[in-house]
Amino acid sequence: MPNKYRLWLVLTLLVAFAAGLLGGIFSERYFFHPRKSDRTRRDAPKPPDLEQMARELTLSPDQKESIRKIFESNDGKFKDLYTEMHKRLSAIRTEIKNQIDAVLTPEQKQKLDSLISQHRNKSKKESDRKKRTSERESSPEKSKGEMK
Repeated sequence: MPNKYRLWLVLTLLVAFAAGLLGGIFSERYFFHPRKSDRTRRDAPKPPDLEQMARELTLSPDQKESIRKIFESNDGKFKDLYTEMHKRLSAIRTEIKNQIDAVLTPEQKQKLDSLISQHRNKSKKESDRKKRTSERESSPEKSKGEMK
């Protein structure tokens, strides 16, 4: 009989130890040092715009105009790169989707299409929300003291 109680005591202590260990790991991971999403990297600081450069560097009007022309002349390069990158990413996504569809049953394909649609809608709503927030933050609202 004492061996039975000893076994239960050891098992209880092991379960309590394991629960404490798992609780510590999860609390460390999710509460004390939560990982940031990869998407937060997209919000990395951007280089200063022309107006900020003009203020910070005290640019002369000629310098400001020259830099504005440099920005304008290179704007097309950024747009071309973005368009090319978008096309390539779209092609890769389509290829992956086709490969996955080849593995799925028709019902699973339908569910996957629904999941993709839900994800797109959620992403669009989040993007719209961020856009509205950034527009509010960048709008030149002046306080009463600045309205002179």
